[in-house]
Amino acid sequence: MSEDVVTSAAQHITRGDYMSAMSIFEEHVSSSPDDPAGYHGWAEAALFEIQENGNLDDKGNDRINEGQVQSYLRRACSLAPENADYRAAYANALIEFDRIPMAVRELRKLVDLGTSSEETDISFHLYEAARLLIESIDVKTNFDRSAPIARQFIRDAVEFSLLGLGFQSVGEAMEYLVEE
Repeated sequence: MSEDVVTSAAQHITRGDYMSAMSIFEEHVSSSPDDPAGYHGWAEAALFEIQENGNLDDKGNDRINEGQVQSYLRRACSLAPENADYRAAYANALIEFDRIPMAVRELRKLVDLGTSSEETDISFHLYEAARLLIESIDVKTNFDRSAPIARQFIRDAVEFSLLGLGFQSVGEAMEYLVEE
């Protein structure tokens, strides 16, 4: 992606003009369909717009298609499968859109990516995703962690948080928690 495109989109994002940044990235996607940065940039700007301004119009319809956000993030991951930032952004969007099982699968792929490369640090991504996952589960279950969905996915969130803290496995972390 050219520096001009990135700079222009970043300026719009900094000013909170996410829709203009999305337009810039959309033009880049049209002209460079094999560049994952355009898809990722568009989706990130869309997520900023949704988070800051909501996603419902006056009639109660989505302003931004969540399916397109997911599709663009998935496309970025398929074009750059070794990019941990793209994979984490996709997983976090899935959590935000209440697609918890899909998010957990993507986070497992992120763990595999981090395990396969010593150069790829995924700890921050996993820790942040674990936090988002717990928040989502709490909201979904009205803070009832005994609910079936909570029981199903809290284990994953705890595992991701421990890996995010830099432990190689849950077993390694448990060694420090067991008193002798």
